[in-house]
Amino acid sequence: MRHRLVAAWSVIAAGLAGPALAQPMLYEQRLPEGTGFVRLVNATAGQITVKPDYDEATTLGTSGAERVSPFYVSEGIAGRPVRLQVTAGGRTVPVEVRLQGSALNIVVIRGSGERMSADAFQVRQLYEQQRAVLAFVNAVPDCPNGTVALANGQAVIQGVGAMTAQNRAVAPAAAVVRASCGTQSAPNLDLGRLQAGGLYSVWLMAPEGQPISFVARDTIARR
Repeated sequence: MRHRLVAAWSVIAAGLAGPALAQPMLYEQRLPEGTGFVRLVNATAGQITVKPDYDEATTLGTSGAERVSPFYVSEGIAGRPVRLQVTAGGRTVPVEVRLQGSALNIVVIRGSGERMSADAFQVRQLYEQQRAVLAFVNAVPDCPNGTVALANGQAVIQGVGAMTAQNRAVAPAAAVVRASCGTQSAPNLDLGRLQAGGLYSVWLMAPEGQPISFVARDTIARR
């Protein structure tokens, strides 16, 4: 049985060296039942490689957006435990997550050594042709109330629980923001100039105990 999955993005070739860019647009695509989008995230202190049981391995670094993968179109993920093999420092640890079909899934890997864990959650699909869409992902496990605010203190997205994400449409303009949890804040983050129709995410995590943040473009990988 096949169903229609309404996606928020489609991939176009950039025609240049480096990662593929994504052109956000609404479209309908027939995909197998149980298919969803999965983004892998490294919230550990070092480089990791993640091998899902449904796809090839992905290596994630530690410098800003190197910590996050694009969204992968992933078949057969719904309705079962999904097994991940996480390799760090020469040691491989299995972890399991539950993912949703017809959804944008985020999988955050954290911990070290044999104490690796994974948290899976979803972010809603949102696209605005005349505005930018900004997501805020709170990847700090003991932060119940994450906030991203402009440098002047005005909140952009607030009340984001641990291991959850929220998004909203914002004006396509230049912005400097600060991500925080309670009294702890990451350094100011320059988002550059957001583009109309662009999809962006601000990430808050604390891989070594202190909060850090970075911005990433939200794309879907080539199939």
